[in-house]
Amino acid sequence: MRIAITGITGFLGGHLAEALLRQGHAVRGLLRTTARAERLAALGVDTRTVNFHNPAELQDALRGTDLVVHAAAKIYGRGRGAEFAENPILTRQVLHATHAAGIPRFVHLSTVGVYGFPRGRTEPFVETDGHGPIHRWNLYSRSKVEAEKIVFAAQQNNRVSTTVLRPTWIYGPGDTALTGRLIEVLRRRRYTWIGNAQNRVSLIYVTDAVDAIVRAITHPAAAGQIYNIAADELAPTQEEFITCICRLLELPLPTKRVPYRVAYATGFLAECVAHLTANRIVLPVTRLSVLALGGQRAFSSDKLRRDLGWQPRVVFSEGMANTAAWFQQQS
Repeated sequence: MRIAITGITGFLGGHLAEALLRQGHAVRGLLRTTARAERLAALGVDTRTVNFHNPAELQDALRGTDLVVHAAAKIYGRGRGAEFAENPILTRQVLHATHAAGIPRFVHLSTVGVYGFPRGRTEPFVETDGHGPIHRWNLYSRSKVEAEKIVFAAQQNNRVSTTVLRPTWIYGPGDTALTGRLIEVLRRRRYTWIGNAQNRVSLIYVTDAVDAIVRAITHPAAAGQIYNIAADELAPTQEEFITCICRLLELPLPTKRVPYRVAYATGFLAECVAHLTANRIVLPVTRLSVLALGGQRAFSSDKLRRDLGWQPRVVFSEGMANTAAWFQQQS
């Protein structure tokens, strides 16, 4: 199969490209700049540098492929609104070019963040749950909701057959955006335990996430579907997560603890400061980070397992050891 990938220079996109190449697929990477083109070409990727805002150029870059995986997005949760507004705009542009180039399938990488943060929920989120309430300044999740709406409209209008994938926190070698920032906080001794630290942190190792994406690409049952990519049965507690990172990287364990409600309120105040100063002052905490590390949320991947035969394989201890080894090599 000939597969085009946006966001191929990112953490997930790079792992996905390597997996597809190993399976014998032809991979075309759409790049904004030539910065990493040489490395990707050495792997066997057909690289195309393209202006995503030029419809004709984008269509030409996609033409001749069988399926598009749209993984490009601004992901980190603190930035100016205009930057995150690019996420749905880019999704619309790539979808339009996919349709115009006559490509029949479009796989969209979204996030479980679109479910929002309803209070008091105890059961796992499933794909039939609608978009939930999202914090005003959680610009990333808001942008992904808008992007999903664009994808759903294309599916309903029969413009292209789509699949939407909603992974939890993906970690592994190369994850500088989320795990890397957490490690930096721990190195600076700025982490504070949230609550009793016995909540589960919804993590999935990158190779398990990639396996789910590959199955969604190649399995005909995935067309027109939404899938959560989650491995909550393998998820560590907050205490296990942080303790494991500190042990593997020889960092001191945090000593301070704060109740969840206090941490959540602090995240809200930090967001207010960032908003009022137009992000000139950005404090190292948000309600989203508090929820991700100290909250009680669960996600079901039963549909993915049932439809596509997927099963997570990497236990947390193994995945975190691989991740820590990669970070040690970088230092």
